[in-house]
Amino acid sequence: MQSNSTTACKIMLIDERPESPEDEPFLRSLIMGTVADELSARDWPEPMRSSLLESQYRARLEGLRANFPNASRAIVLVDERPAGWMAISETDHEIRLVDIVLLPEYRGQGIGTALIQQLLADSDRTGKPVRLTVRLDNRARRLYQRLGFRRIGGDELHDTMERPAL
Repeated sequence: MQSNSTTACKIMLIDERPESPEDEPFLRSLIMGTVADELSARDWPEPMRSSLLESQYRARLEGLRANFPNASRAIVLVDERPAGWMAISETDHEIRLVDIVLLPEYRGQGIGTALIQQLLADSDRTGKPVRLTVRLDNRARRLYQRLGFRRIGGDELHDTMERPAL
């Protein structure tokens, strides 16, 4: 698995570095903003919105720790500025894209594609498939399909997808 890798994308420098405790305010804002968008909660009354988003933030991180205790967590940097976050879990049998989130202003610019292509290169080098779970209503599903991921399971809310090593 790569760490501190650097990729050029549309005259942007895309990098990542390990998450640190000092990143908590950025991570909190990023995840809470993403959840607010997913739930269309930006215009909800403040006390209700804050409470819900805080509990969703805590649940997301606690779920990650419980289900993927050895996951590597990285801050995505674009031109040296925090632009997102990703969590990757690698085992003897797979590379799991546990979570990837970009700030809205960085979406749709090829950044997520470049990051996932790095994982696919790791997959091909190690012979391990890349797997992920994505909500059915998430726009990223189309990206994953374009990159060669196929549905291997899921439920009424999520797809589990895999891209085998080549």
